[in-house]
Amino acid sequence: MKINQINAFISIAEGYGVAGAAEKMYVSQPAITKSIANLEVELGVSLFDRSKHRLKLNKYGEILLRRAKAAKAELERAREEITLMKDRSQQSIKFNGSPALIPKLIPKAINLFKLNHPDVHVELAGLLDDNPANKIQALIKGEYDLLITVVDENEPNDGLAYEKLLEVEVVFVASNGHPALKLVNPTLSDLVKYHWLFPGAGGPPLQKLRAAFRRTETPLPKDVTTIANRQVIFSLLDEGMYLAAIPCHPSCLERNLADLNIINVNIEKISWPIHLIRREHSIFSPALLAFIAQIKNIVSQSS
Repeated sequence: MKINQINAFISIAEGYGVAGAAEKMYVSQPAITKSIANLEVELGVSLFDRSKHRLKLNKYGEILLRRAKAAKAELERAREEITLMKDRSQQSIKFNGSPALIPKLIPKAINLFKLNHPDVHVELAGLLDDNPANKIQALIKGEYDLLITVVDENEPNDGLAYEKLLEVEVVFVASNGHPALKLVNPTLSDLVKYHWLFPGAGGPPLQKLRAAFRRTETPLPKDVTTIANRQVIFSLLDEGMYLAAIPCHPSCLERNLADLNIINVNIEKISWPIHLIRREHSIFSPALLAFIAQIKNIVSQSS
């Protein structure tokens, strides 16, 4: 399996067609056709369903496309790592994480890490409020080296390695003067009529919160605002009249729990794990290993 075959295959699979792939790779159309034919002979299967006017990816082609794109991403990362090793002073770390970690844990980890690694460039790459599934795909494509986020345990992702970092638990909080503060051990059904602030931009955190309502046979509140940034949630609590479901862990909560109006809702604990996620078989640089160790140390000291 040669790189030119893989490039031709990916180009056709992504909709360029034989002519587009040939133009993109600066070769003739017969050369592209021959590359695909040789690749299919080597694999012993057809990768496309062929009609008169087009090639359509089949089930075998879908498997190869997923693996081939991951392989290309790994080759690109290898190129980047080799470039970095040629000049140690330009080492870099690219990562993305859950919004729940960013306000406190990550800045503290970066500041402590930079004390011993002043020449390493640390970059928080990609969108913070994106769906975790999109972040997983970005990691697979090589857009960053490390992802620190919640994952859906029911969605296996081949080619990734997971390590649990911490367990995030939901606490229920009310604005000052909120009428719900007068209730003793209320249920969700007692609180459904109020305006709620829900965490996250989709994915497992929001799914688990919704599942808690379903388990208690309580309809979701009609008045809900979903916000990924926890600092915005705190500002709304301070300035308005809301109930909020806040994911928290001592290492990453930027406010003291004792300063919040916590409501002891009569419900099973809602929690989910946050993992350190990397591409399987990727080689971590010493700098990245040191950065991960710094994050783990902060978490362990806070637990």
